[in-house]
Amino acid sequence: LQRRYVEAGSQAILAPTFGANRASLGKYGLADKVREYTLALVRLSREASGGRALVGGDMSPCGLALPPVGTATFDELMEVFAEQAAALEEAGVDFFALETQISLAEARAAVLGVRSVSSRPVLVSFTCGPTGRTLYGGDLRGALLSLSELGIDGFGLNCVGDLTLLRYTLMDLAAMTGLPLIAKP
Repeated sequence: LQRRYVEAGSQAILAPTFGANRASLGKYGLADKVREYTLALVRLSREASGGRALVGGDMSPCGLALPPVGTATFDELMEVFAEQAAALEEAGVDFFALETQISLAEARAAVLGVRSVSSRPVLVSFTCGPTGRTLYGGDLRGALLSLSELGIDGFGLNCVGDLTLLRYTLMDLAAMTGLPLIAKP
């Protein structure tokens, strides 16, 4: 599949490391496999790209939640993301894609976790509901401003099925930033 993306002209592909973090893998008794799986998946993605496309490290929400929804601490979230980011950094990814974010607090923990181990570009994209707000009810403009302060390199939306909502939301965000915007329906 990745080879076909490159053959079709993609200049970047994502290693299939979405969910390859300690908390998500722990649900299957595989919490100790973050580094092993990450290194293998990035290596396979590099091989598939044939050197013709950048390879990004894909990172998802980790499945832990802060109060009042869950019991995790901000530092715990940062540690989970830093561990995965360190493995992606070791594997030699060209950039980090923090996708399908649903909570500004978790997205901040993810960016800080990545930044604690790498200076490579960080792209952040949220998913949103039909109201144009994050799944935790947050405002995307506020998320953009907050994450921009952390030095992200791109911002946008992914997994949004309503293309009209996607278009108008990105138009609104474009008026606020000079950052590259991500549109990944």
